[in-house]
Amino acid sequence: MADLDTAIQRYQQALDQSSSPVRDRINAGRHLLVVHAKARNWPQAYQAASETVSLVPLLTPRSLEISDKQYLLTQVLDLASTAAAIALNAARTASDAVQVLELGRGVITGSINELRADISDLQQKHPHLAEEYFSLRNLLDTPALTTQREVDQRYTTGQELERVIHQIRRLPDFDRFLQAPSEDELKTAAEYGPIVIINVSHYRCDALIIKKTQIQALPLPHLHASDIQGRAIGELGKPEILEWLWKAIAQPVLNALEFTQTPLNGRWPHVWWISTGLLAKFPIHAAGRHSQSSSDAVLDRVISSYSSSVKTIIHSRRHRSRPITACKSEKVVLLAMQKTPKKWDLRFATRRINDLERLCSSMNIQVIKPLPYKAEVLSALSSCKIFHFAGHGSTHDSDPVESRLLLEDWETEPLTVASLFETNLQNQRPFLAYLSACGTGRIKRNEFLDEGLHLISGYQLAGFQHVIGTLWDVNDESCVEMATTTYKWMRDHGMNDQSVREGLHHASRCLRRKWIENSVREASRSDKELLEIRDDQMAVQRSDSRQGKARDPRDAKLDGEPYENTKPNQLYWVPYVHFGV
Repeated sequence: MADLDTAIQRYQQALDQSSSPVRDRINAGRHLLVVHAKARNWPQAYQAASETVSLVPLLTPRSLEISDKQYLLTQVLDLASTAAAIALNAARTASDAVQVLELGRGVITGSINELRADISDLQQKHPHLAEEYFSLRNLLDTPALTTQREVDQRYTTGQELERVIHQIRRLPDFDRFLQAPSEDELKTAAEYGPIVIINVSHYRCDALIIKKTQIQALPLPHLHASDIQGRAIGELGKPEILEWLWKAIAQPVLNALEFTQTPLNGRWPHVWWISTGLLAKFPIHAAGRHSQSSSDAVLDRVISSYSSSVKTIIHSRRHRSRPITACKSEKVVLLAMQKTPKKWDLRFATRRINDLERLCSSMNIQVIKPLPYKAEVLSALSSCKIFHFAGHGSTHDSDPVESRLLLEDWETEPLTVASLFETNLQNQRPFLAYLSACGTGRIKRNEFLDEGLHLISGYQLAGFQHVIGTLWDVNDESCVEMATTTYKWMRDHGMNDQSVREGLHHASRCLRRKWIENSVREASRSDKELLEIRDDQMAVQRSDSRQGKARDPRDAKLDGEPYENTKPNQLYWVPYVHFGV
């Protein structure tokens, strides 16, 4: 016992040592919270966890390049989720759990959003301080540096910016300037529908449900971190995975929200999902028992959107664009890559774009088709409202900011997530980026899942209000139907925030319905063909017995063995997701 007390004392001293490197203090804090948690001293564990998470922003100062921040953040893997679970075990409020998640996750995207945050209130009340802040943040919001002098200058600028931020926070009404959202701000973020954070930890798993009136924690007893790890290595769009997601997560959450039936009045509730850790790979929006004609599926109860954090939702809503009107001043950028160097052809890519061009023409919206090169595409994006890409996407194996859309010059001048971080379209406030390519919402390195660094988030950070993308590889032909159905819905119901979400939801339900119908037909045909095979086998066996021949059982299919020509229909509608306000 004395050794345990000594260890706790030493770890606490190391955590409190302000002159020590932040990495060392975080490491001590992680050890300290584990010691307390093993002893089930939850209040002390929460205190250690809270102090440790508060150091995470200091680990990645604004002056660091993104690559350096990524490396440092691998050292705090799962820290925020662990702290949130410990907060609940310590009988803290659900709001406290959300606070530590918002502080310790999405650090890189949060820092970029902070550099581009709206400071109109500060400009109005304290214009000189606002000008100093604006000047310093613009120096940091620049492309990568190449010389040591530039690196040194960036460090000095970062230090100056921190000084100005602390000065601003001492002003009346600005004490939360660039801080994690307060409880009231979290509730306000749920104005258009509940936000559900699924927190996964080895200690416990919970849904943190944010509504306009309250923030509550819903324990998820059928969800376990070990189950997620086991399922994450296989195909994530299989019916059995979707049914497990329904039982473990979606059904209890929707029941708690009292979304228990398919809306009959056409007014669909809307839920924003935020997943932590490995769960971010899974399609919660598609959870359900889809082979049954019931409302036991997320698609049949709510419209789903995703976000990497609550603060991302708040930031996007502060920079909302106006709805698109049918006029020639509105521009849509359409880009099809039917043929891509060193990649297989996508024979439906051009058809996708041609269908969309006809739709845009019927709405009297100007269509721009840039040359398929990085510089031309970025130039076109600077003045567009909608960007639709039909082609190949590539997820980098180790560095998520190197994931890219494949253009003609993708090998020499790639259009990467990193290049989108350098593209600030906030003033133009573009409306929608539809990335009809494989895996635009995929991250292969698990260490970076909580940062949400993928192509979808890249276009959000660049300034697009809505982004439609995919969680994994998609079928070329189904992409045509998904896109056309989505845009037709938007055309018929007005090009606004609601119609984007509704359009993708409607398209997903249409493809899901066809999948169910095809599955029923395939099953019926398989049963008929299997009966015919068995009749033939019995006839052959009778003939063989009359001729005294012994037949090799391997020549015939055994009872219950699947017939080789029956293949289950792919669930092509599952990987499509919406991120946005």
